[in-house]
Amino acid sequence: RTKGSTWIKSTAFGVKRRAIPGRCCRCAFYSMAKVAPMKSKKVLKLGGSSGARAPRLTKSKDSIRKALANLVTGEKVSSALANAVMKAIPLTERAGYALSRPKNAVDPRKWETIEHVKVHIDFCRRPWLPADWCQGVKRTKGGNTYTVYQPPTEYRTLYHRWQIEDYLGRKLSTADGFTGQLKLARLAREQQPWDSEASFFKILSASERAHVIATDKFHFCIVSARRAQTTEGARDISVVQSAFEDAGATPTWYVDAASLDDYRSLGLKAKVGGKLTPARNMALDDAKRMGKVCVQCSDDLSNWEYRVGEQAKDRTMDGLNAAHKISRRFCLSPVMAAKFILAKMRGAADGEKKPRLGGGYIIGDCSRTWASDEFSHRHFVLGDFLVADSSPLRFDENLTLKEDYDFVCSHIEKYGSVIRCNRLTFTAKHYSNIGGAVDTRDDAGIKEQENMAILFEKWPNAIFPHNTRKNEVMLRWPNDGSKATEVKARHLNDAKGLQVRKTIDKQLQGARTKGIDAKAVIMRTSKASNSPYISKRCIKIAGHSVEAALSTVQVANSQGKACKYSLQDLKYDIQKGFVELRMIKK
Repeated sequence: RTKGSTWIKSTAFGVKRRAIPGRCCRCAFYSMAKVAPMKSKKVLKLGGSSGARAPRLTKSKDSIRKALANLVTGEKVSSALANAVMKAIPLTERAGYALSRPKNAVDPRKWETIEHVKVHIDFCRRPWLPADWCQGVKRTKGGNTYTVYQPPTEYRTLYHRWQIEDYLGRKLSTADGFTGQLKLARLAREQQPWDSEASFFKILSASERAHVIATDKFHFCIVSARRAQTTEGARDISVVQSAFEDAGATPTWYVDAASLDDYRSLGLKAKVGGKLTPARNMALDDAKRMGKVCVQCSDDLSNWEYRVGEQAKDRTMDGLNAAHKISRRFCLSPVMAAKFILAKMRGAADGEKKPRLGGGYIIGDCSRTWASDEFSHRHFVLGDFLVADSSPLRFDENLTLKEDYDFVCSHIEKYGSVIRCNRLTFTAKHYSNIGGAVDTRDDAGIKEQENMAILFEKWPNAIFPHNTRKNEVMLRWPNDGSKATEVKARHLNDAKGLQVRKTIDKQLQGARTKGIDAKAVIMRTSKASNSPYISKRCIKIAGHSVEAALSTVQVANSQGKACKYSLQDLKYDIQKGFVELRMIKK
């Protein structure tokens, strides 16, 4: 016994764990209640509202899969908790166990190699492995682990995909193993179970709870392209699909025409949506026609969470992290997250202009937000998870990337606000996943800068180049929202303004005499200057037209003083190869 805590012993597993008062979890290890012996093995569910994390299924040194590896190799257990959870999960519920078994199927519990090496049923599963096959893990002679496979009707061990294809006499695809991926996704989620709607929606006010609507009042849409036949893509798709299905919703997949059959082969409800922005607009149109709220989700999201706690008094990073650590964590389904956002939008105070667009925080960790408000109304809302409530606005189809910035700006301009839930987070793969927007990007960043140029032209006083990140932008909505589309230098009417305009016109005339088109867009190249101030100014002007750069952009000179970007600066940057000019076709 220690001060403020009590040590208890689980009679089911014989593992001591400290129970912390005030932290109520669904796990016996963290409960102050008496632990009754288990009559049969079942999945041990941990986590819950206290913020304490249960062991992950995979991809962690303290994961359940790592505990299995320790068992196979005979190494010291890296996590006693993960080891206990591993033993609690029946073999038949592991992802590696066959999903369907014929009458003459062999018993995987007796699985051994021809060298009589024991094979353990795995917690993972390959995306191409047929549903009636088993996946296991065995110990190698060198003391490591190796993944192996067993056919349904033979005590035989195969080691490679090509061997299975030879055995079956055909090629394998992600369609063969997609049901196994759904099982894997559900098993992983059982270790991080969702909180109930009843407990989570208590944080809403009574007026907001009145706006919580049924699941079938939403149109859940997932925009995807060229990912159904890749290993990583099939895994991501299974995670998103199973999350919606387990929450009682069937999403519609808006995909490219060439991949339609691939998505349907996975058993998905798919239709041709075209490219990114046309597909987004089609989803909005479909929702309007059905009279439903449109929820748009990316094809690689997972781990929806919401944090509740007091704002940090200490605004240092240590203080923010401390506030985040002691906050209450809710694990959510995507459907719960959508209902919460909609209730917040519709529950806005009477007399206020109600927002029509909402979403979560822009990155997967909200620790930095504990110094600010729980909700933002004029900040960027990430397009990976959007809730549009009967909005007549549509995405600009001239944009192939960063289309969500324009969509958010359009809503702030028309309705005065959006709603961003700064404590609502999810895990997303923005740049690493194959297919979709990643295939649109190029290594040189030309596509990014072309889209940036469109944004700068439409929202010159609201969207700006990012201060540190190459080919990225940031949204800073002006206090006077009517000036979001205004270029200040073009609207100066006093004597100083006329002199500025005269200087700009002179520089543009000089540019034309040098063969520089004022409408050309400045693009960064892969070459960077050794001078920090030149590198910073190249970042700042990237994506602007020549006219906009010479009219509005201020940069720092070698002494660090702010000054106008000049024609001389432009000619130097072009000559040295730091930037180049391109004409963009709209």
